[in-house]
Amino acid sequence: MTIDMQETYRPKLHFTPAKGWMNDPNGLIRKDGLWHLFFQHDPDSITHGPMHWGHAVSRDLVDWEQRPVALRPDTLGTCFSGSAVQGPDGVRLFYTAHSLTKEGRDFQVQCMARADDAMSVFRTDPGNPILCNPGREVFRDPKVIWHEGTARWVMLLTEGQSIAFYASDDMTRWEYLTSFGTCHGQHGRGVWECPDLLELPFEDGMKWVLIVSISEDAPGGGSGTQYFVGQFDGRRFTNDHAPDQVLWLDMGRDFYAPQSFFDPGGAPVLMAWASNWSYARQTPTRAFRGAASLPRELSLTRTPDGVRLAQKVPETVTRAFALRRDRGTFCHRFVLDRNGARDVSIALFGEAAPHYRLTRLPGGCVRVTATRAEGHDLPGFAHEVTTELLWPEDQPLSVELYVDRGMVELLLADGTVSLTNLHFPAMPEGPLTLTHHPHTRTPGAPHPIAKGGQNG
Repeated sequence: MTIDMQETYRPKLHFTPAKGWMNDPNGLIRKDGLWHLFFQHDPDSITHGPMHWGHAVSRDLVDWEQRPVALRPDTLGTCFSGSAVQGPDGVRLFYTAHSLTKEGRDFQVQCMARADDAMSVFRTDPGNPILCNPGREVFRDPKVIWHEGTARWVMLLTEGQSIAFYASDDMTRWEYLTSFGTCHGQHGRGVWECPDLLELPFEDGMKWVLIVSISEDAPGGGSGTQYFVGQFDGRRFTNDHAPDQVLWLDMGRDFYAPQSFFDPGGAPVLMAWASNWSYARQTPTRAFRGAASLPRELSLTRTPDGVRLAQKVPETVTRAFALRRDRGTFCHRFVLDRNGARDVSIALFGEAAPHYRLTRLPGGCVRVTATRAEGHDLPGFAHEVTTELLWPEDQPLSVELYVDRGMVELLLADGTVSLTNLHFPAMPEGPLTLTHHPHTRTPGAPHPIAKGGQNG
């Protein structure tokens, strides 16, 4: 499928559909050496319309080949978000069929489709729906995993502002188990969406991580993604942290609905939708609207703030940024330490005003401020958020910046803090300027130390 790479704001190393609308990644699975990315898609419009499942594949998480649409609306409704698993008899896709009642209210049921061995033909199950609606207006986004301890399949579903767990021996008949979420994490005006559940090694044991997106009231406003670290016994999730502690997977405005690839034995890898519901329908692109984040490998680590998820861009992707360095597409890496820069600002796209400022403060505190000016008359697009983290004063603070024609992903503190933000600048291929603010100088006095896109 031909993609117009001349479109001003189409990134080069992030997946975008050739045309049409894209939002949540769905059904991520690795099979026979291929990474399969399904995604919420309207192939006929760049606004959110009747949801299909788009489909793309890659061998290296860098170069993506878009394939024909995998799932289309049918008599049960349009095809909302879901997941994919490799079962004993092949790959199955799980998705929510969405329709409206006579009164115009949402009605959602869970459905299944089967893929052929080549992952090119997808047939919906004649027994759909496999899980009927128990009377909830919000009842969607099935994430199915295999739970080794109980030797059965587990399905996560959003219920509004909680996550329900179901179990099955055959992926067809599902039994309700428990729900998690009341009084835990971030609650506000937005619904909880697109759950994911991962088991990760940590120190001498294992922990479970529950990832939940929330459609409003994230740190910078609008939609965002929180996570919980705890235990899951195949029936109930238990949060290790205090109920009111909120852990954010990304502190930027544009990292939503992340999903991990079903890849038993492989390192956990997830991708997200790089946008925000506050302005996603108005972004200034022509042939397409919506993009995926870079893939990120996940691990758990102990930090001065406690146990946290760490995110790392896979080596195949970082190599691609180095090898294909081009105007508007580059990776810049540096450290903040006691012997060098401790207070820097980063201006992108040839603009004078900084987009990020990173400051190491006395006492082991690091302050990060991300700023984005209003642009293209997008409501809610202007953005400034400040976050602080603890980091030992005697340890270098790593900073990685991935820039791709207006899409910026910042990872720091060994990947324990990330910020993903879209920008729509006048010059998306303009240079980077890194400015050092010595503590001996007047605050804010610029002292340029680097200019231009750099790798390594």
